[in-house]
Order: sequence, then C-alpha cells, then structure tokens
Amino acid sequence: MKKKKSKVLSKISQFFSKNARFAACFYFAFTIFLGVLLTYYLIPILLNYGPGTINSGFDRDFSSGITYLMQFTLIYLALTAIGITFILLETKDFNKVDLLKHQAKTDKEAQKRLDKIVAKCLTLPQYIFTIIVILPTIIMSLVFRYLKFTSFADVKVILIIFTISTLTASLAYIFLRGAFKSILIRLNNMKKTNKLSFNLTATLMFQTSSLVLVCLFYTFLLIYSNNMEDKSNLLKSHYSYEVYSLIETTSPNSLKELENMLNDMELMSSNDAVFIIDENNKFLNFNNVEVSDFFIKYALELSDKHDNHVYDYYGTENQGIVIPVDIGGTPLKVVIRYDLSNKYLTNALANILIILIYAGISVYFFSNSVSKEISLVAKNMKEIAHRNSNELSNRLAVTSNDEIGDLVIAFNEVQELTKQYINTIQNNQQILLEQERLASLGQMIGGIAHNMKTPIMSISGAAEGLTELVGEYMASINNPQVTPEDHKDIAKDMLEWITKIKTHTSYMSDIITAVKGQASQLATSDYSEFTVYDLYKKVDILIKHEIKKALLTLEGDIECDPTLTLHGDINNLIQVVINLISNSIQAYQGVPNQKILFKINTDNKNVYIVVSDFGCGMNEETKSKLFKEMITTKGKNGTGLGLYMSYSTIKGKFGGDISFISEENVGTTFTITIPIK
Repeated sequence: MKKKKSKVLSKISQFFSKNARFAACFYFAFTIFLGVLLTYYLIPILLNYGPGTINSGFDRDFSSGITYLMQFTLIYLALTAIGITFILLETKDFNKVDLLKHQAKTDKEAQKRLDKIVAKCLTLPQYIFTIIVILPTIIMSLVFRYLKFTSFADVKVILIIFTISTLTASLAYIFLRGAFKSILIRLNNMKKTNKLSFNLTATLMFQTSSLVLVCLFYTFLLIYSNNMEDKSNLLKSHYSYEVYSLIETTSPNSLKELENMLNDMELMSSNDAVFIIDENNKFLNFNNVEVSDFFIKYALELSDKHDNHVYDYYGTENQGIVIPVDIGGTPLKVVIRYDLSNKYLTNALANILIILIYAGISVYFFSNSVSKEISLVAKNMKEIAHRNSNELSNRLAVTSNDEIGDLVIAFNEVQELTKQYINTIQNNQQILLEQERLASLGQMIGGIAHNMKTPIMSISGAAEGLTELVGEYMASINNPQVTPEDHKDIAKDMLEWITKIKTHTSYMSDIITAVKGQASQLATSDYSEFTVYDLYKKVDILIKHEIKKALLTLEGDIECDPTLTLHGDINNLIQVVINLISNSIQAYQGVPNQKILFKINTDNKNVYIVVSDFGCGMNEETKSKLFKEMITTKGKNGTGLGLYMSYSTIKGKFGGDISFISEENVGTTFTITIPIK
C-alpha cells in the first residue's frame, strides 16, 4: 500500500516538475483557498456572529442579501481568477524553455527571452508575496474608510486579514519557489536579478513573522471568545435569577406592574437594558434605549432555538436573554440586553501588540544575525570568484556551532585549497604553455611527415626510373642496332620522370614555406592588448583585395561593444581569420557575385568570430579529419596546413577553440571562440 502511495506521489511530483505553469496556478489557488477558509472561520468568532444567522438568510434584511458563504466563495473565485490570470500572462514562455534553450545557441533574441524567464522565476514569488500581503489589507481599509466603519470590530477585521494574508503569502512564496525551481535547474542559471529582490533578513522576517502573527492573534481570539462566553453565561444566570426572584417577591398582576418592577431592577452595567415582548409579540422599549433591529428580530424569531440566548448585530459586544413569565395568566417575555465588553479584553489586545513589537524586534535581530554570517561568506566567495582577493587569506571567524558554523569552516577550507591550487597553477603555467606549444609543433611535424611521405616516395621512384633509363642509354651508345629514334624515346621517358620530380619538389617547397611561416608565428608571440574593432578593421583591409579579385562580397558586422579588449598577438589572430575567409573564397570555386559573412559577437564570457559561406561545403570524410590531419579540399592548390595551424594557434596562444558546421552544396560556418580575460 505504501509503495503504491509513493509511486502516485512520485508521479504527481514529476508532473508538477514538468508543468511549472500548472503547478504555480495550483499552488496559488490552494494557498488562497487556505487563507479564505481560515478567514471564513475566524471572522464569525472575532465579530460575534449569532448562531443561526450565517447562511440562513436571517440577516438578509440587514445586508446585501448575499449569504456569508456566498460572499467568501465570490471573494475566493475573484482572487483566484485574478491571480491565475496574472501568473499565466507572466509565464506564457515557460513551456518553451527547452526550445528556447536550443535556439539560444545561435539566436540572441531567444537568449533574451530565456533571461526574462530566469528573472521571472526568481521574482514572481516575491511579487505575489508582496501583493497578497498588501493588497487585501489596503482594499479592506479603503472599503471601511468609504463606508465609515471605524469601530473596534472593524479594526480587528483588518488585523486578522493582514495576519492571514501574511501567512497565505508565506505559503504561496514557498510553493511558487518550488514550482519554478525545476525550470531554473534545467537552465542551470548563474545570474541573479535585483528586481524586487528580498535580502535574506527580509525573507526570514516575513517567514517567521507570519507564524508569530497567527499565533498571537489566534491566542487573542481564543481569549476573546472564551471571555465573551463565560461572561455571557454568568449574566444569563444572574438576570434570570433576578427576574424570577422579583416576580416571586412582588407578584405583579399586570403589564404595568411588571414594567414598574423591571424599572426598579438593578442592572450590572449602565449599557444594559430591559425590554418586554407582550402577548401580541410586540417588542416594548423602555426609557427610549436604542436597540438594533437585528436584536429585536433575533429575540422574536430565534431565541427559543438557542436556549433563549439573544445576539446583537455582528461587531457589537451586546448579547441578551429572553425570560418567559406569566403575569396574571398572560404569557409575556422579559428581554435583557447586557454588555460584554470589559477592560480585560482591551488590555489583552494591548499586551499582545506589545508582545508583537517585541517579537518583531527579536525576529529582526535573529534574522539579521543569520543573514550577516551567510552574507559574509557569500561576499568573500564573490571576491574569490572575481579574483579580487589575491592573497586568499581572509579567514572568517567561526561564531556558531550549527550549519552556519559548518559553512564558515568549509569556506575557510575551500579558500585554503584554492590558494594552494592557484599557487600550483601559477608555478606550472609556463610549463603547461610550453607543453601546449610543443604538442602543437609535434602534431604539425607529424602531419608534415605524413604529407611529405607520398612526394618523397614518388621522387624516389622517379630517380630509380631515371637510373634505369640512364643505364639503358649508356648501353645503347655503341649498339649499331639502336637508332636515333630509340634515343629520342629514351630521352622522352627521362623528361617525363624529371617533370614528375619537379612537380613533387614544388609541392614539398610549398609545404616547407608554409611551415616556416606558421611555425615562426607559433614559436614567437607579440603579446599585447587589442580591441574587437582593431581586429575587424585589419582583417577587412588585408582581405579586401582578394575578395574583390574573386568578385565576391564580404558582409561584416560587429554585434558587440567595439571597444571590448582581447589579449594576445593580434597578427596571429588576423592570419587565422584570413585563412578562414580565404577558404570561403575557394569554396565558391570561381563562382562570382556570392557573399561571405564575417561577424564578431559576445556573451560576456567569450568572443565569437564567425566566418560563413554558402559554397561547396565539406563531405563527411573531410569533416571527420578536419583539425586532426593536414587535409585540403583545394586539390593540388592546397597543402592542408592553413586550418591545421589555425587550430593550433587558437588553442595554444589564445586558449580558445574553433568549431564548424558544414554541409555539402549548402555551405560552411567556422566559429572561433576566445575567452574574455
């Protein structure tokens, strides 16, 4: 049974993780339901609603005609509809996260939409928290102000709405953060938004304050309700005893005598009042004392259903008792309205407010002490991340024996290890760079050896062929049977072998020349700073003639800050870019009036240099060997060293990378990635 339940819960959890919008709407509706439900049950206790009046239609003559339950149902539906509409509008892109994540690799607009989604995942819970806490309290205060409700009961209504709103908002904040957590995990976000952000102190305060408020005010409500009930029971017993005692003593025989007797009765409070209901069910008022129509209606219609207990209109602290009497054979009813207000309740609320202030101060200092320790760790971690602390010796004091203390200890240990790693890296940096350079040179030499093998073997074969022909020629000199025509054939064969040797030696010379230039660039470095604009402008100038000669167009654009600074030998990078553009020119195979794209952009971590063409592209075999071997698609006109050495230059001298996308008869795009230091 437990396994089935766990499987069901697991499936529900997975569904909520995959459907963040639905989860957010569900959690919002659920928390609002809890808040409205809690208010629904607390309001009658707070405002002394009489039994039998709620949802019975009894008080429709004194209200809008809408029952209590209907009022709260409408409030819940309205709040839920508004909240869900707001969430759906704000999260309309959330179901496209995976698609946008894929598109963001090449589309800046998609990346901007992803950044907005991340910001909303972080800020929406805070927005909704703030709205739920503030909006109901403000609206209710304005409504009461407009209706001129200024009684103590109305103040208590606003207090309880604020209290429950805070609790509801805290639950909504927790649930919504959980709903959006799956999206943030999928995006692996590393950014933080400051838009309506709460610091840790404020977050802890709001979370704990809601519990403090609920506990304090619920305690007050229980005290209030119990005292009202106790005092009401005492007054009911007292006045019932007093009336029957006076009747037994004075024995009134008429309504007038009963009135005189009641006028002489001593009341417990100056706010108490005595009334009579005659045999015609008419309510008789004594001494022009004001009494609400609700009290009269309750005494006439509902008192017999609630042990002769009478309630006044909600918000008042008046109750009463109906005492049946028989005067001279005439059935009459004596109604006594008594005041339940006392200084104890007022003092209790005052004490609660004092405790609330004290609790608020305590919660603030507690939250602040916790957040300060965590913030200190976070601040120092930021310094390490941004390399603002070169010494890495800012050890933090351990001031607590809990998880925060463990965090500080872990931070100090990580800092020490980081310091050791940095020292190791700094000591080995030059060695690693030299190893990288030597590895690049080694790969280049291996590629050269592989490419030189074929022409050397061809030259060797041609030399052997020439040797044989020379021997044949020497043997035929004194042979009278060999004609001049035969000598001419021998000479022709020798010329063919010599031509092959020339072709292969020319190819070898081209390789040696290319290697010499590339190797000198790899071995030396003119390290300096240069801007993206400097790179773009120099490449444009140097390649312009070749582009014009090929009758092509170079469409260039800088899609980032032109003043962005890069570090290294600009000439090395220029040569790499020119090699890529030259390859693009060759890819069109002499077809004029075509275009080559040359763009530079950034994501604030790397600079991307993109060269694209729409030429012949590369087959799968060529793509599998690119950057690994010295291969060329130019036939006899290429050595295969350009791309090979370009890759080595970017990896060894800039710590970057070169990637490509190519499709036959569609085109090729090369992307140079250089980290921003």
